[in-house]
Amino acid sequence: MATEKKEQRKEQYRLEILQSAAKVFARQGFHLTTMEAVAEECGWSKGTLYLYFKSKEDLFFSILIEKMDQYSASLHNDLKTSQGIEEKISAFIEAQFRFFTENKHFFQLVITEQGKVMHGSDSGLREKLINQQQAHIDQVSRVMEQGLPENTPFNAIILAGSIIGAINLHLVTWLMAGEAIDLDDIKRQIKTLFIHGILYNENN
Repeated sequence: MATEKKEQRKEQYRLEILQSAAKVFARQGFHLTTMEAVAEECGWSKGTLYLYFKSKEDLFFSILIEKMDQYSASLHNDLKTSQGIEEKISAFIEAQFRFFTENKHFFQLVITEQGKVMHGSDSGLREKLINQQQAHIDQVSRVMEQGLPENTPFNAIILAGSIIGAINLHLVTWLMAGEAIDLDDIKRQIKTLFIHGILYNENN
């Protein structure tokens, strides 16, 4: 019992560090962020940080992985309770828009910094993140497949990847351009495009 509580406290501390680090990264950018700044944000010593994360790069990738884990878990629940392909596509699109808008400032950082960090990284976390993203697409594809009509010509993996790609394109533009872009209208049109496209084929 004591060991279990100790592990729970350790996980709680790790999550607190990740939350603080995300704020510092978003505020200062990857290259200007230091472990000292993250420790100050947490109210802990730098030495304590190194008990959980071996480097700033390790911390950065861990934030991405944690956010993707949270998103995947939330999305999976939404998709499981959705009935039919219309509801599943709608839930998928809503969840992805919500995930990006709730984490806007951090993903602005990811867009500007991730390419440099990803290509220069020799961390095993880089491969873990790539594998996690692929597992996410596979997970969504399996749920989408359950909602597709019988004898449909649509491939669930291609459908999931296409929706993700369409949303990401517009969200990246929004993150870089600011509030001038009407996300609600974009979201509505993406839903119409994919849902009506599938239903049109089914009815013809």
